Amino acid sequence: MGTSSGSNLPHQMLPPRQQLQTDPHIFHKRCINTSCQNQLPADDCPCEICANRKGFCNLCMCVICSKFDFQVNTCRWIGCDVCSHWAHTDCAIREGEISKEEMMFKCRACNRTSELLGWVKDVFQHCAPNWDMEGLMKELDFVSRIFRGGEDTRGKKLVCKCEELINKIKGGLAEATAAKLLLMFFQESEVDSPKSLENEGMIAPQDACNRIAEVAKQTLRKMEIVGEEKTRMYNKALLGLEECEREMEEKAKEVSELKLEMEKKKQQIEEVGRIVRLKEAEAEMFQLKANQAKVEAERLERIVKAKREKTEEEYVSNYLKQRLREAEAEKEYMFEKMKEQESGGEALKFSEMLHRYNAPSRQE
Repeated sequence: MGTSSGSNLPHQMLPPRQQLQTDPHIFHKRCINTSCQNQLPADDCPCEICANRKGFCNLCMCVICSKFDFQVNTCRWIGCDVCSHWAHTDCAIREGEISKEEMMFKCRACNRTSELLGWVKDVFQHCAPNWDMEGLMKELDFVSRIFRGGEDTRGKKLVCKCEELINKIKGGLAEATAAKLLLMFFQESEVDSPKSLENEGMIAPQDACNRIAEVAKQTLRKMEIVGEEKTRMYNKALLGLEECEREMEEKAKEVSELKLEMEKKKQQIEEVGRIVRLKEAEAEMFQLKANQAKVEAERLERIVKAKREKTEEEYVSNYLKQRLREAEAEKEYMFEKMKEQESGGEALKFSEMLHRYNAPSRQE
């Protein structure tokens, strides 16, 4: 059985997602997929499926579920090597159309089988360059689902290889390098295939040399790919190291600036501390002077009070003495006046007047 070829890959559908044709007059004459609309049966296919399924197109519809989608350039579709009918890979797995013993796909249209390993190789060889990292990881996961659980040795190795590449892509492996490594795996699998081993004893010397040279070239290419990947990873690590060194230099600069700032702050704090201590000493000195002034003021107040009391006493004493002298002088004057007038009436009148005059003096 031959392997799938590039011409048997999922055909290119037009991008617009138009509504399905529902006109009953043309429903059974053309494909209901408006991106296809081929005249039915497509390519004048004589199979029973194309004849019995109205509106079915073998170029864009699944031979199992009769549905179509817009997935192209992918392992989600499997094509028959003989009749070119297509099937969803999920439908083939679900309906048991994939043989786990020999890893072959059985077409419901012609009941022929197609090799899956060659089909996967062709899909990756023609379509992998157009996949991004996410698309490649999905395709690798899809291939693992197809071959997982099979008894074929190459299928088991392919599952392990797909899982290994998925982990490496998550770790930073470029998608182009991952695709190259998978294609290298397919080439190695062809060299180690059972048919190659069966014919090993009949290989001519020149063919053996060519085979050895081919293996050497493949090994060399693989080493080149690995070397390129190692170089890329080294450059990436070098860039990361340089970025870390720049960050460390920036951090060291920031630390130096912080140290200078801390030193300035420390000096400012010490200066403020000196000013505070000086102000505290000045405050203590002013407080001491204030206390001394208060004591002096109290002393002077006592002195002033004592002098005021003494002055008041002296004033009263001098005032009384002055009044006494005046009284004595007036008394002497009156007495002399009384001697000069010895008449009875005048003397009596004078005596009464003297008596009235002495009365207030005695009261004082």
